[in-house]
Amino acid sequence: MLFTNGKGAYSYTLGMHTVFSILYFNRQTAKMQQLRRERQFECFFLEEIRGSKVGILGYGDIGREAARMLQPLGLEVTGLRRSLDTPGRDEYDVLQVCGDAAMERIIAESDYLVNLLPKTPQTEGLFNVATFAKMKRTAVYINLGRGDTQKDSDLAAALRDGVIAGASLDVVEVEPLPPSSPLFDIDDDKLLLTPHNACMTTESFKGAIKRFVKLAKQFLETGALEGVYKPHLEEGY
Repeated sequence: MLFTNGKGAYSYTLGMHTVFSILYFNRQTAKMQQLRRERQFECFFLEEIRGSKVGILGYGDIGREAARMLQPLGLEVTGLRRSLDTPGRDEYDVLQVCGDAAMERIIAESDYLVNLLPKTPQTEGLFNVATFAKMKRTAVYINLGRGDTQKDSDLAAALRDGVIAGASLDVVEVEPLPPSSPLFDIDDDKLLLTPHNACMTTESFKGAIKRFVKLAKQFLETGALEGVYKPHLEEGY
């Protein structure tokens, strides 16, 4: 049996959401909105984003598209891959790395940590109280991958107690997020929460359909498929 996927269909919009998440916190968007609601016109300083470190855990097609969009902003981006054929920097100046030691460095050093990891026995619940404690207190955690890779209650506590500065979540541990979740108690300046719709655009859905039609036609005409891969059943995906 042959397996392929919808590679590329959702990469643009998820890359765009990564940029949005970073700028949401860098430009102190919640504070601007709060001042407007309070009818105040109070000037305050912002920080430039140049030189900030972005770590992408799960540097595949979505991660590469995010890196392409981030490149003009002057960020230092490191991408963690499961394996590496050619170590070093890619065309977007992203330092590609692999291995547990590299992941630990990314977690500890990133100003913006982007979680695009799949759910596997190794990654399930990876982002818990111990992992958040390893991050910078000024760091922002962004999860556009799988909600199962984090413990929502631990994340809420980390945000509430100032262990990390902020989080942007398009996925959560349990969906739909129950009204009783402590994440709903976190203020907007610490949490950007979206209902798993970062990939939901008319264009991305059209792209997924076009890719399916292309692959189906290719298979019917040639018996072959583009992007065939072997599922790693023992690893959970």
